[in-house]
Parts: sequence; C-alpha cells; structure tokens
Amino acid sequence: MKKLLILLFAGLYFTACTSTDDEGGMPEDQEEPVANCDVIEVSGTINEPTVWEEGFVYVIDGSDLSVRSVLTIEPGAIIKIRNASISIYEEGKILAEGTPDKRIVFTSLADDRYCGDTNGDGDATQAEKGDWVNLDLHGTIGSVFKYVDIFYAGQPSGGNSQAVNIDWAQSAAFTFDNCRIAHTYYNFGSSSYAFYGGSYMKDASVSKFTNNALYDNGRPIYFNTFYQLHPSNLFHNPENPAITNSHNGIFLSIWGSEGNNGQSVNWDNTEVPYVSNSPSVTQVHSSATINIKPGVIVKFINSGSGIQSYNGSVNLDPGAILTSYKDDTHGGDTNGDGNTSLPVTGDWEGFRFTDGGTGSYWINGPNILYAAN
Repeated sequence: MKKLLILLFAGLYFTACTSTDDEGGMPEDQEEPVANCDVIEVSGTINEPTVWEEGFVYVIDGSDLSVRSVLTIEPGAIIKIRNASISIYEEGKILAEGTPDKRIVFTSLADDRYCGDTNGDGDATQAEKGDWVNLDLHGTIGSVFKYVDIFYAGQPSGGNSQAVNIDWAQSAAFTFDNCRIAHTYYNFGSSSYAFYGGSYMKDASVSKFTNNALYDNGRPIYFNTFYQLHPSNLFHNPENPAITNSHNGIFLSIWGSEGNNGQSVNWDNTEVPYVSNSPSVTQVHSSATINIKPGVIVKFINSGSGIQSYNGSVNLDPGAILTSYKDDTHGGDTNGDGNTSLPVTGDWEGFRFTDGGTGSYWINGPNILYAAN
C-alpha cells in the first residue's frame, strides 16, 4: 500500500458506506456510493510526500491541516471536514486528479452520502453550508484539482466566507477543471465568494479554470478585471439548471486605473452578469482593452462607480447593457434581495469617454440604464 499519512494518523476503523437521498436535485445525488471505506483522522502538518487513496475517508475534525509537501489524492478518495480548513503552503501542493467515474470529494463530516455515517450520529445531523472553512491556497504553486467536488464550505474566518481562497499572488498558478463548487455558506456583507481569486487571478494561461460548475452558493466567483473566463464554466447545477446561486454573477476585482500593462479581455459570458464593486469610476488605461460583447450585462454596485474609456479602450457593443446592481429585469436578481430594492436613476455614475486631454464626456444610449450621467 502506498504511504499514508502515518504522522497524522489518529484512528482507523471500518464503516460501510451508504447513500442517502436529498431533494436538492444535485448531480452528486446520482453517484454510486463508495463502498468499504476505512476512516483515517488527520490533523497537523503534512511535511513529506503523502498519498490519500480510494477506499478511505480522511477526516479533518476541528483542527486545521497544513500541507507543506506534495499531497497526492487519488481518484475516489473522500475527505470529510468539520470546523477546520486545509491550507496549502509555498513548499506544498495538492495534486487531486479524479476521473468522471471516480470523483474526489471534499465535504462536510455530516454528509452521509459519501462513505455513510462517518460521525456515527445516525440522522441527528445533516450537512449544512459552512460546516468547514475552506481550501486556502496560501503560497502553493501548481496545485491541481480535477474532477473534484467541494461542498458545504465557507465557515466564516476573519469575517470572510469562501470555499476556495487564493491567498498569495504565486498561488494563482493553479488548475481547477471539471470541479463542482456548491453549497458554500454566504456571509452577507463580507468578502464572501465561493471561489475567491481576487486580483491575483488575472491570467488564464496561469490560473486554469475550466469546465467547472458553481451552484447553490451566494456570490460564486471573484477575480481580476482582465481575467478571461473560459466559456465552459457554468453558474448552475448541470443536473437541474434551476439551481443557481443567490447572487449569481461574475464579481470583478476592479479598482482605480486598470490595465496599465496592455492587458486585453473580452467580457463575453452571457449566462450571468459581470459585477463591478468599485467605489469610483474605473479608468481603463489607454494601452488596455475591454471588449463588452453582445448579450453581456454589466452591473455596478456603488453610486460612484462606472467605467471610463480612454481613446476607445472600452468597446461597448450595442447589444450589451450597462445597468444598476438593483436591476432585476436584466440578468436577474443579482443582489439577492428579491423585490426589496428597485433600480433608480443615479444608482451608478455612467460610461465616460476621455481623450486624455480636454475632451471628456458621458456616453448615453438605450443600453445604458439608471446612470447618473
């Protein structure tokens, strides 16, 4: 047998796996249960190359796990977590490469659908959003997650709620492919995103995020203005498209003057709106380009927010819409408040053009809605 986490070994026992039904219509409910799982409780630090294998459920309960070497997780392995996080540091990485038939699962200790009643309490507890903290990419370079499910994370930590957190610039060198990130706790008013890429997630050739599904979260994802999101990513449950996210949008790390290194991006996702949380008008540098494609909706949260084109650095297609965050008619209820708020003129500043000199004016049109100018 390949080397297991002997240094972290705290207990080993056998449990038969069962599958319980859930009414959420989630694709994970349709999977075959993993049989004959032995349980290994782990905590502390992985500081030498380690393999987690199929047929085991690895339990992280109440004590954070630090990964400071290479942790290889084989297809079919199950990881259950309660009140803890997994932090992957500079000298470590996780290589979790499942397959379509043998997905790797990170989930709640109370989730009996995978390897049965691991916490031994029968039906006394059910998996809930926020049962564990997150996967924290904290300096790691080159971690890989393929055919991986990340369920029931987002327990508040430092005021933030995330299932995946890209914590350092170098940790933006990652691969997430064919993953499902779902049931993340949403902490209103915080830096709460199921996948937090932040300003570091800006180059799609470095931050490889493809074929993923984000659903039953609050705000699904947050990344740099110039990150080119691959069209294979979904913002709904593939098995039940009615299950989306409560604040379904692509949230942008967009502040001040943007794109001074000649970046170019197409905002071309039409499933959900792009959302700017900038407190002021974003000034797109003359060497940069943002192309807002047909059918795209861009929403602005703050009254002082907007976007400025410097000699054509922002190309707005006539079929795209710029509007208020409160506008449920276009792009749905992105702010997640039902009918509590309604859009009004002045909800955001507007779309401005400048030539860098004396020529500056606000652009108007039927596709620019609820702007002050």
